[in-house]
Amino acid sequence: MYTTPPATLTRYFLSHLLMIIANKHISYDKAFKLVIKTQDIRGWVVPLLYRIGFHVVNNYYGIRWLAAKEGYGVKPPAIAAYFTALGFSIKKVKRMLKEEVKGMRTSRRLALLYSYPEYVVEDLLRYLRPKTVEEILKSLNKRKRWLRINTLKTSLDRAYRCLDETGVIYKVYEDLEYMVFVEHPKWDPISRNRCVREGYVIPQDLASAYVVEALGPVRDKTLLDACSAPGLKLSLAYMLTGNRLTSYSVDISRRRMKAQLILMKKLGVDTSRIVFVVGDSIHMGYNRVFDYALVDAPCTGLGAVYSDPAVKISAGRRSKLEYYHSKQYDILKNTLRYARRIVYATCSIHPYEGEHVVEKIIEEGLAEPVEPGVELEPAYPNTRVHRKTWRIYPHIYDSQGFYIAVLESRVVEG
Repeated sequence: MYTTPPATLTRYFLSHLLMIIANKHISYDKAFKLVIKTQDIRGWVVPLLYRIGFHVVNNYYGIRWLAAKEGYGVKPPAIAAYFTALGFSIKKVKRMLKEEVKGMRTSRRLALLYSYPEYVVEDLLRYLRPKTVEEILKSLNKRKRWLRINTLKTSLDRAYRCLDETGVIYKVYEDLEYMVFVEHPKWDPISRNRCVREGYVIPQDLASAYVVEALGPVRDKTLLDACSAPGLKLSLAYMLTGNRLTSYSVDISRRRMKAQLILMKKLGVDTSRIVFVVGDSIHMGYNRVFDYALVDAPCTGLGAVYSDPAVKISAGRRSKLEYYHSKQYDILKNTLRYARRIVYATCSIHPYEGEHVVEKIIEEGLAEPVEPGVELEPAYPNTRVHRKTWRIYPHIYDSQGFYIAVLESRVVEG
């Protein structure tokens, strides 16, 4: 029996995986499942291929640069062939890159060493010291896992016991004791865990929890969740209020909304207190004013690299960033008409999806920033909203990277 997947199979798998991600711009997990299904790959090699593929996608730009330098080329089959020649060793790739990037300009060095689009690194260096940028990129590349205890279905102590009984090694996050950082397992599918299946704990990142905490006390209030699916943040809002919340849940995808409704019921959320709406929040109108709104806007996902390394490839061109910037601004601007206080958030480390969106909103007199409901780190220095809006820095929180702004509307209708 093989202790590692056969070389021919692995090369074939990597070539198809990279082509699908590059052409379809889908998540790593979706691309992986598609390759496994269409190529009918089964058995003991599947989890091993998952890890190998994950590391290759996470180090895509560095491997591609080395492959081109060695004459292999830059297309997915060439990258797969080069990595095969290296014996599928990510450690070897990292050692080679560490030597090759010496003497390069800082943006190029960091982009290759940590495998990010160079424009992303260049933009970050305009606001942050090179050391800080490096710490952010390095932290996002490290595989992590957080779980949220669902007190709508169980108590904290019972959830801790369930995790102990199922072999999960974790530590409780002191500031939010319903959040736990998983030390083991980091790679096994957590959905198979009994605690997750029964809805006692939920895979959710710490940064995502802080977005909801930034709302402040919302018990017995009305909430508009403008980009709701898959519903994890809204379910947390109901958990924190003991189901004492009335909300509109809006998402552009009917399929995602159906999946969210199923999840909400599984998690013990009182769905009778939610109006589910399929619609585009850029254009949605309401015949009421909400106390609060949550705009967890669609974005490149550059703050969620350790959950989905494929976002690095999808965000390879600046045009993708500009597309999301425009969409984020339009959604936030429209939502400000219907809610008194709004939390705007994006799972991105790029200021064009965070600080620059809110700067534009403030300059146009549409809203004013206010303090969040929880203590957070200031937004990027050298922006006009530094110390007025906030960030979850991956290297500080050991989490995803998020931008968070709490805004009081100046254009709310009614």
